[in-house]
Amino acid sequence: MDTFALEILKKHWGYDEFRPTQEPIITSILQGNDTLAMLPTGGGKSICFQVPALMKDGVCLVISPLISLMEDQVKNLTDRGISALALAGNIPFYELERLMCNVQSEAYKFLYMAPERLNNNEVATRLKASSINYIVIDEAHCISHWGKDFRPAYLECKKLREWFPHIPIIALTATATERVQRDILENLQIPKASVIKGSLIRSNLAYMTYKIDNKWNRLERILLKNKGSSIIYVRNRRLSEELAHHLCEEGFSAMSFHGGLSVEEKGKRLAMWRLADIQIMVATNAFGMGIDKADVRTVIHWDLPNSLEDYFQEAGRAGRDGLKAFAIILYNDNDVKKLLVDTERSQVSVSFLKEMFPKLCSYFHLAIGEGEGNSFIFNLADFAQKTQLDALKIYQGLEVLDRNGILSLSQAFFRKATVRILISSREAIDYLQRNIQEKELLFFLMRKYSGIHEQNISFRIENIATNLHITALEVQKKLEKLHNDGVISYKSENTDAEITFIMPRDDDRTINYISPQVKWYNQHKVEQCNDVLRYIEEEKVCNEQFLLNYFGEKLGIPCGICSHCIESKQKNLSKEQIKAISEEILALIAYHPMSSQEICLASSYYEWEILHVLTLLLDQEKITILATNQYVTKY
Repeated sequence: MDTFALEILKKHWGYDEFRPTQEPIITSILQGNDTLAMLPTGGGKSICFQVPALMKDGVCLVISPLISLMEDQVKNLTDRGISALALAGNIPFYELERLMCNVQSEAYKFLYMAPERLNNNEVATRLKASSINYIVIDEAHCISHWGKDFRPAYLECKKLREWFPHIPIIALTATATERVQRDILENLQIPKASVIKGSLIRSNLAYMTYKIDNKWNRLERILLKNKGSSIIYVRNRRLSEELAHHLCEEGFSAMSFHGGLSVEEKGKRLAMWRLADIQIMVATNAFGMGIDKADVRTVIHWDLPNSLEDYFQEAGRAGRDGLKAFAIILYNDNDVKKLLVDTERSQVSVSFLKEMFPKLCSYFHLAIGEGEGNSFIFNLADFAQKTQLDALKIYQGLEVLDRNGILSLSQAFFRKATVRILISSREAIDYLQRNIQEKELLFFLMRKYSGIHEQNISFRIENIATNLHITALEVQKKLEKLHNDGVISYKSENTDAEITFIMPRDDDRTINYISPQVKWYNQHKVEQCNDVLRYIEEEKVCNEQFLLNYFGEKLGIPCGICSHCIESKQKNLSKEQIKAISEEILALIAYHPMSSQEICLASSYYEWEILHVLTLLLDQEKITILATNQYVTKY
């Protein structure tokens, strides 16, 4: 390894040597190669580009998906005496101009920005005039087909190869199937990049799947048994708040985390969790990417993930300190049905696009052959009302057209609003007796958004309109009345979209041009759903072996600690082991009844061993179970 690289590592990070998985990546970068590097979560990806960047003159440009991720990286660098800048949040033009001038004069060693910034003329002009030494695409899986739902703007990264044809591009991610790897190389225009993959084996992480009717009881049992920091992933904001509230009522220390919170509130909750002021973070997938907390003991998926890529990324946040940790999926038949329904709803058919696209063109008075290069301000609610098409389906359709280069859709789309209820529930009832026409909306807000009396809640007006079966304009008028009457504090943001047509109108021919990609994408979503179902329903293969095989790595022997391996061990408990466990259980319940959860907490054996032997003791009629679900000795 280059001695200068080791000197920088020692000076700024205090380490004497790189990890074995880091060395080939750093060597490739120092040789000036385009590089796709895959290291599991916690593998030290950032050092792989930060050290080489410090060895060369110029500024290292880092494209990163989340503000919190950028801010974490910049803080870590500045704390080590390294100059770094993150272009995060809304920056006034004059301030952006000043900051980019500083970048051009090399006042910073690292520049972090979201991919959307690449569309800003000021940023693009200054970047092209700057001395860039490396280009880094962090969380590069976002550029792939499966990642486009999360961050379509990542496709703008292909501009960087055009702007800087001779500057090495470094793509980093935790996991990527061979298909995702091909997507990354193709979209970043680095077909000859060195592809370096660290092992995904996590010998300390147990992958568990439990099909169980009562998920609440199992969740509480897991959290009682494992007292360390936990993340519980759920599908939506409402459930994150409800689950966190329920856990607090049961005596746990929990908070919710989702995209509807203000930046300040997110920072506050994240800090409390990092400092272990709270044990459990109940979160949507807005939480976790780049979160630097090594001692997470459990990552629990309350809802089934959309894909194994999502799951492996999120599960990998457990046990980064190398100590025993658990990645757990809790599910039942309803969860399976929900995943199937959600997958179907997420798809946009070619027939719908053929219906929507001509109406969209006619809405802007575009004739056949016209439209290329024309930009328009677009009001979703108005278009939905005039065409009688579903607003959410329109949005999904526009995303498909944007992904496939038919038009360009600005990031701002739905009209967003923030609301806080200013009066008590009793006062609200008194108000509604005089204003009965506002009852449905106000009750909806109070029922759906827990915490709306204590803080501003962010939501999309169109979503409420869909739920209440009225137009978005009607919702807006009702909110304005409630605000004027002092019932709520309401602020609306003007987020109408700007649509730019990239191709001329040609109706069916336009859609036929992209129909193979649309059909492929829909099929790909179905395949991802089926992969998740195959994983949770697999009965013959070790969970870790299944996951590693999915990502192209072989694990020679079963891991021995996943739920599948444990179930296999149950069949092989010796008579002596069963006898010892039985004696302990009988001793525990000899004087007072105990539930299985209480027995597991009091016992020195594993939970799976206890539950297995309880079943045997019931079959042997040595114990019985009461109506209270407590076990007692039969004699």
